[in-house]
Amino acid sequence: MDITRRNFFGAAAVAALGVGSASALGSLAGCAPSVSTEGDNEVEKTQARELNPQDETYSTCSDNFSALFEPLQMGSITLRNRIAKSPAGSDTWAPDGDVLNANFLDYYENFAKGGASLVFVESSISKLMSYKPLEQKATGWLLDDMSKIPEKMAPVTERIHKHGAYAGFQLGVGMLQEGTTTITDMTLEDIAWFKNAIVELAVQLKAAGFDVVELHCAATQILKFFMMKRANARTDEYGADTLENRTRFICEIIKEIKEKCGQDYPVQILMDAVEENDQALGNTDGFLTIEESIANAKAFESAGADSFYLRLSVPGMHIAQFAPDLMFTGYKCEGTTGFGTRADFSRHFEGVVEGRYSGCGLLLKACAEFKKNLEASVSCAGYMDPRTAPDLMNNAVANGEVDYLMITRPLTVDPDLPNKLQAGKRDEIAPCCRCMHCHAKGGPKGYSSDGKEFCRVNAVTQNAYTDVMPEGYALPTAETPKNVMVIGAGPAGMEAARIAAMRGHAVSLYEKKASLGGLIATAQPFKGGHERLGDLIDYLSHQQEVCNVEVITETEVTADLVREKAPDAIIVAVGGTRDSRLEETDAVKILSVEGLANAETGESVVICGDGAQAIDCALFLLAQGKHVQIVSETEKELIDKEQSMWVRAFVVPYLQAQGVRMWHNTQIESIVDSGLEIVLPTGEAKVIECNSILECYDMLPNTSLADELGAEFDVIAVGDCAHPFNIAQAIREGNLAARSV
Repeated sequence: MDITRRNFFGAAAVAALGVGSASALGSLAGCAPSVSTEGDNEVEKTQARELNPQDETYSTCSDNFSALFEPLQMGSITLRNRIAKSPAGSDTWAPDGDVLNANFLDYYENFAKGGASLVFVESSISKLMSYKPLEQKATGWLLDDMSKIPEKMAPVTERIHKHGAYAGFQLGVGMLQEGTTTITDMTLEDIAWFKNAIVELAVQLKAAGFDVVELHCAATQILKFFMMKRANARTDEYGADTLENRTRFICEIIKEIKEKCGQDYPVQILMDAVEENDQALGNTDGFLTIEESIANAKAFESAGADSFYLRLSVPGMHIAQFAPDLMFTGYKCEGTTGFGTRADFSRHFEGVVEGRYSGCGLLLKACAEFKKNLEASVSCAGYMDPRTAPDLMNNAVANGEVDYLMITRPLTVDPDLPNKLQAGKRDEIAPCCRCMHCHAKGGPKGYSSDGKEFCRVNAVTQNAYTDVMPEGYALPTAETPKNVMVIGAGPAGMEAARIAAMRGHAVSLYEKKASLGGLIATAQPFKGGHERLGDLIDYLSHQQEVCNVEVITETEVTADLVREKAPDAIIVAVGGTRDSRLEETDAVKILSVEGLANAETGESVVICGDGAQAIDCALFLLAQGKHVQIVSETEKELIDKEQSMWVRAFVVPYLQAQGVRMWHNTQIESIVDSGLEIVLPTGEAKVIECNSILECYDMLPNTSLADELGAEFDVIAVGDCAHPFNIAQAIREGNLAARSV
């Protein structure tokens, strides 16, 4: 029988492949047609196997947090609970001259004050080298003169110890870029120099009051490269040919730290649990297996390591190593990588990556395997958030899957998380939305008003002690209590009301709809479950009650109503407006963002716009099986500009990989009978055929009410009303406005 492309997917496939192969065909992800033997090679299209199906119950809460507040022995120290601040990036470390600045000290003290048992300082201030492996060069602030470390760093350990927590320090050993630099040509003298420098740094840090040190042996650190068979081509005793040789350097460091600092001085190892190349998923040749990683860990434990902190290694996309839940961002594209591909967590990474919980507890399976083989304590990265998943986290500790939780982002959102959780006030913990604005230095042109990213929920983090918030973390009490009227209960308005009330003002919050949330409520169905915008609405809504804000709903505020109430200060947060340029025809329907969730769109949709709302809608439509194209009037660098640069790095390649055509620098003309007429940058006119068009341009300011009231009252316009952009900027503007009244 001749096998053509047409009949291959019909009855011919069964004969050509055999019965066993035909069964296999139906098990391939994305390749699961139902084969019919009747008719003219008729093929019945069926849904492909769903990748990484989600368990939406992972956030259940039984109000039992007992396991999280049990003590834990780690070497010579006893942690008061199982919640630690991990040594992840904060953008707060920079010293002022020869001393640590107030931001640095307050930042770390807040975690200890909030109830964390162990607070790690990240390695940013102690780089042993930069990107040139053969330069015996100390580039970090702490390494200018190690003898000064005790004096320099004592203030931060004193701040941490004051609140009953222990202080840890992550020893960064220098970064290499795989494929461009190598450790193979390092001399034995180079190795000895690095070892001595690391050990001496640990000695001085102990003298400064640090109770634990962590060796960074993951990501692109030099120590990891000694363990990598594909990167270590040495032929001496530090080569990768045997387990003993490839772990030798790290074992020697552990032993010498123990000799110099005391055998009971805790040493933690940050290492990869398992790795896979996300640029070519399934290509595991030469990549670290969990079995090999456990063998490495056993060697380190024998050398004296007291604790292990596990990360996921994804060489092709570094950010996924410390924020692996980014692979779950976007609507219904769980497992996406920075290359547009999708990991199947039941098959990739040896099946030890937990993909059911939207990135939460991602390495719990791996941790459990390590726990079976080690006596030392074990923790892991991967959104270990007891606020979002209290039962999951508590049970993981209680069942022995993990010993303690290493957390950064949820603690930077709310440093009081441990204390609030223990006090039974989970509903008062500010939720981390996993938006990743906190981890980036800035976005593309036009990203934000001041060119930087900052925490979406906690407007103080990354803004304290800056020009916009020189008072730092403290919230000043109002000198003269006022009657403050806040108009609009979106994120900007609710944050403004919360902060104004906390300062001592009498606050009334007006909303024209029956419920609070504003545009967040509209965005929620398009974002999906990962960013948990419902939690943010619930938190901000509950804060109005906690702070005694008077909430008035189903009331549209007019200038006459304001005059009747006569407030001392007004904060207007009524949201922005939307532009509409096109008129629908009988053949082409116009869609709105607000009505999209329940709209009949047809099979082919063109989205006019390129911001976060447009991209979120594109993902939503793509998940419904629609053919989506995006028309942007700006350059491609601004696509999805309101999102974190890291979210864009995952979502945009995914859209492209799914066949979403993006027309950049393209002029939108009009609707013709068959679709949307556009003009390309070349000047060429083109018609994109479609069934419907979603108008999703950047929002416009809406200051008419604020302008009308400005001549009579003290008025501040905030959020999309004044500067349409994103939730993070809206909340910050609301916070700053409330500080100023």
